[in-house]
Amino acid sequence: MSKRQSNQKRAATLCSRATGTGYNLCLTSAAEGLISPRRPVPDAVTAEQRCFEARIAHTLADALRDRQLDSAVLGLRGVRLEGEQLTLCLHPVMARRMVADLLPVFDADYGGLRGVPGLRARRRGGDWFLVDAGSSARLRLEGLDVRGGPVLPAVERGLSPVWRDEPDRLSRSESDELVDWNTDGGLHWSPAARDLLFSRVLRRPLLINRAGSSHGWVNTYTHHHHDIVLEWCCGMPAGELAAALRGSGIETEVESVDFRPAFARDPHEERIDLGDASVVLRCLNASWCRDGDAASRDRIAASNLRRYL
Repeated sequence: MSKRQSNQKRAATLCSRATGTGYNLCLTSAAEGLISPRRPVPDAVTAEQRCFEARIAHTLADALRDRQLDSAVLGLRGVRLEGEQLTLCLHPVMARRMVADLLPVFDADYGGLRGVPGLRARRRGGDWFLVDAGSSARLRLEGLDVRGGPVLPAVERGLSPVWRDEPDRLSRSESDELVDWNTDGGLHWSPAARDLLFSRVLRRPLLINRAGSSHGWVNTYTHHHHDIVLEWCCGMPAGELAAALRGSGIETEVESVDFRPAFARDPHEERIDLGDASVVLRCLNASWCRDGDAASRDRIAASNLRRYL
C-alpha cells in the first residue's frame, strides 16, 4: 500500500469516527483531497455556512441544557457529509423540540430574539431543511418526523413568531442580532474564528457524544457569544475528550481566518481554543454518580424524557 493510500484510509477512519458518515463516503472525500489525517473532517466552505452552523450549535447548547437524551449531545446522533451538503442526524425523540428551539421568535419580556436569526424550516421533496433567509446556507435534517412537521414555538403573550411573520427575509430584529453576533465590540477578537470552531463542534457529534457515554446526559450552556460549555457527571476524563477533538483537527488553523487572540490566556488541557473562542470541557466526577445511585440516575433520565413528550 502506498503512503498516499495509507493516509487516505487513516483520514477516512478518523472522519467516520468523528461524524458517523460511512467509511466509504469518507474514503471518497479523502481520495478527492477534501480531508486528510491532519484535518479529517471537512469544514463548511463559506463564511455564511460556518456562521449558520455556529449559531445552531450555540443556540442548542443554551436551549437543551441538561435535558439531553441517550448521549445525543446537542440532539445529534451523527452527521453525514456529502460534498458541501451537511445532514444532521437528529435524535428522534428530541428532534421536534430542537427545531422549535431553533426557530426565531421575538420575546418582549426578554427584550430580544430567541432562536437562530434568519433560520427557517423548509420541506423539499419529502425532506426537511433548515435554511438561512439571509444567505444560501442550509442543513438537511434526518430523523424529524415529517408526518406531523416540526413542533413550532408556542404563540404566547409577548412572543412574536419571526419565522412565520417574515418567511423569506430577515426581520429587523434578526438583522440587529446578526450585527451583534458578527462584530467584536471594539475588542478586536475574531468572530470568524468563533464561527469556525462552533461549526466544527456541530460536525463532530460522535466525539462530542463521548461526554455522555456513562449515563447518557450532558449539561450544555454558554456564558456569551464566544464559548460553549459541556459538563458531564463521570466517565471519560475531560482531558481525554479534548485530546480526541484535537486529533480530529478541531484546532487546525486555515489561511482565510484570523486566529490571533485579543486576550492573553494560558492554554488549558480541558479547553479547546480558536482565537478567543472556546469549548470548555468539564467532567464533574459527581459523588452520587460514583456511588452507584441507580435510582437518582433513573429519575434524571425520566425527567429529561418528559420534556420531549
